[in-house]
Amino acid sequence: MADEGITMRWRPLVLAFSLLSSLWAGDRIRVAVDEWTTLNPLLASQDTDYEALDLLFDRLVTIDAKGDFISELLESWTILKGGREVVLKLRSGMRWHDGRAIEAEDVVFTWKALRLPRVRQIADTAGGVTSLDSLTAEGPLTVRIRLKRPRGTLLSDLYNFIPVPRHLYQVGNKPKDSPVNFLPVGSGPYRMVGTGTTKHIVLERWAGYRGAHPGTAASFELWDASGETNILPAFEQQRLHYVALRGLQGGLRYYLVRKGAQGAGLLRAVSIPMASFGAYFLNCDPKRSLLGDLVLRQAIGELVPWQDLARARRFLPSRIATSFWPPESWAYDATPRPLPQVDRALSILEAAGWKPGPDGVRVDAKGRRLSLVLYESAPTLKQGPASLLATQAKRVGMQIEIRAIAFPVLTEKASNHEGDIWSFGWSLSLDPDVDSPLFTREGYLTKANVSSYLNPEMDRLFDAGRHTLDPEVRKGIYLKISDLIYKDKPIIPTNYTQARVLMHRRLQGVMFNRLGTTYGFWPGRRGWTLEGS
Repeated sequence: MADEGITMRWRPLVLAFSLLSSLWAGDRIRVAVDEWTTLNPLLASQDTDYEALDLLFDRLVTIDAKGDFISELLESWTILKGGREVVLKLRSGMRWHDGRAIEAEDVVFTWKALRLPRVRQIADTAGGVTSLDSLTAEGPLTVRIRLKRPRGTLLSDLYNFIPVPRHLYQVGNKPKDSPVNFLPVGSGPYRMVGTGTTKHIVLERWAGYRGAHPGTAASFELWDASGETNILPAFEQQRLHYVALRGLQGGLRYYLVRKGAQGAGLLRAVSIPMASFGAYFLNCDPKRSLLGDLVLRQAIGELVPWQDLARARRFLPSRIATSFWPPESWAYDATPRPLPQVDRALSILEAAGWKPGPDGVRVDAKGRRLSLVLYESAPTLKQGPASLLATQAKRVGMQIEIRAIAFPVLTEKASNHEGDIWSFGWSLSLDPDVDSPLFTREGYLTKANVSSYLNPEMDRLFDAGRHTLDPEVRKGIYLKISDLIYKDKPIIPTNYTQARVLMHRRLQGVMFNRLGTTYGFWPGRRGWTLEGS
């Protein structure tokens, strides 16, 4: 009886909380996101990771909607000694979600953690952050960066720097197994509700946020909607307010909504160019793949199915890739390139001594068959980039076996250099130096260079670009890099991506930055609101 009496006294308060929670959940913005890998900034390796991290954590600096760098965790940065020293001043009064003060030592700790080999083998996306020469805490809110040479990438390096609390993010021998990976304690305007997974998280606006760029929505729910066969009911029931569409089925939905055949008055359809592309990553290691031979990579470059991709553009708008960096990047190379031609692939193979075998598959003088393995994630199209390439290859006596695997397994295969070709997408960053690990010896050591491509000239050019301050001179360096990528073909971009999204009529404030994403800038998703009912 006593226990029941206590329960009765608390019941009105419980009921009030229940009603408040119901109202609060009704203002929750629900976003469909492809499965992510972690909520730990130290280990983030996919775009989907940052879609949540940008709500949970503040960067040292961020960018505004125009692409200009602005302060976030930093109050200021001062460049001294001709760019060889930089003094960072943190905002005072900033705290982690657990109430601990954010200090300069947290910044230094994060820099050291990002440099650990066991971290860089998982995620090497912090770019130039890891190659800063030294960081030292000078008091609770001041950090001094010392550089042997000035860096043209400095603000981009600071942008890619997401500090974490040193008292919780110590890196063990098995970083992927750390509980903090899905129990993040961040510095941003939103914090976790409960424990996250790779498929579902709930975030609430944090009342303790004192930063420069707060959020406007009360709550976010991010979930993997890949299992949803029909997303229209999810919008009607407000289980969904925003989704990026993928593949042929996604393109069809976008088309029907755009034409008013579906979701009239409920949904908006938006398309915008993105700084990303689909690509074939080729294994350049001669000990692991036939594609260690440049001649064979050049032959594959002539097999890119550009005509099929062009036909698809009539229904699913995209752009044929002509440069590693797309038009949204200041490093874009507009040099005209000849379109791939199967006849040229035949001539290349014949000249290199690859002759047709009894079963139609070519062999060389050593008796090696021209047979390759291509890995792709589970395809959404019957005639996707992998199958289209295999069809083209068959025409010239090249056999390509396609193996469809889950995307995390695909990226692991690529990191371990298992296979000959890997077909997946890549998103570009603000500064092209961030992509340097894909092509350099340093990236090879950390497994970020999935193609095993080694060229001293490429290392020299990236090093020069990193330490050049003049913007026009820097651009000239990256044009040379782009030309080298085109000639040596460790990566063959196929088409630049278009973002096609559906939004609920209640969702307001959606903007895209110049990279074509809704996150990674201010206001980004922090400016989203739900209006009306």
